[in-house]
Amino acid sequence: MEPTLMVIGLNLRSAAAAVSERFRIDDGQRRQALLTLSRAEGVEEVLVLATRDCTEFLLWADDVSLAANSVLHLLTSEYGLKMCEWQHFYRLLDDAALLHVFSVACDQELTADDGTGMVEKMQAAWLQAHELGVSGNVLGSVLEKAFAVAERIGNESAQNTGNRARTPAEERGVAVAEAQGFRRTLLAGCIVPTIVALRHRLDQICRQELDCFKEECGPFSKDQDEILQAVTTRLTQKIAGSLAHELKEVPEKVEQERMTAAVQRLFHLETPDMAIAGTRYLRN
Repeated sequence: MEPTLMVIGLNLRSAAAAVSERFRIDDGQRRQALLTLSRAEGVEEVLVLATRDCTEFLLWADDVSLAANSVLHLLTSEYGLKMCEWQHFYRLLDDAALLHVFSVACDQELTADDGTGMVEKMQAAWLQAHELGVSGNVLGSVLEKAFAVAERIGNESAQNTGNRARTPAEERGVAVAEAQGFRRTLLAGCIVPTIVALRHRLDQICRQELDCFKEECGPFSKDQDEILQAVTTRLTQKIAGSLAHELKEVPEKVEQERMTAAVQRLFHLETPDMAIAGTRYLRN
């Protein structure tokens, strides 16, 4: 299962009062929710955004089904969620989740319950998760990019004072374009563990072949041995570099996944320590 960005949330404005009031999470509850979910199945990274309008769980999940079940279990055990109420929660994955985060950050009209902007509220939520050690490089990079885009939109709106300002639809268009561009960066980061495993496997294959060659054709002098070693190292670097470039440059997610899977099968990268490990590698 490939690591996936996911948002699970409840719109407190549209939900029935009996539902929305039970799922307003204060600071103390948010801290406990973060700690609980960080130890839950399927969850790699997590932060909780709680405002007067919504309660949201932003997750980097190594298994979306397990992660969703972990959130469901938390809401059931701590907040008395009934199964019939689960339908009020929305679940967004991949592109939809990324666009949602960017759109919320970039919406200049949204404000938090204390009157501050949504960016400030999201920054506070991220800081809390970061200090608890439950939000890592992936969610951090997503939010930092979303904040940068929001700042750019805000600066451009201020500079356009006196001229026609962007409409909310136009600002959303900017957020959409930026989210789509950032997706490629996020996908490239997720295949880094495969590239590392690939280089490790190629080194292993070359060493084995070189040892066999020395046994069959040797002995070699020290200088000859160093030349052979240098040639095999150079070939390993060249092959690994070319394949890594191809993996990163494939623009479409489906095709990138297929190529990554093909490389894993070809070089037998299916073992747990060599397969894609998401943020487990990125955290090192």
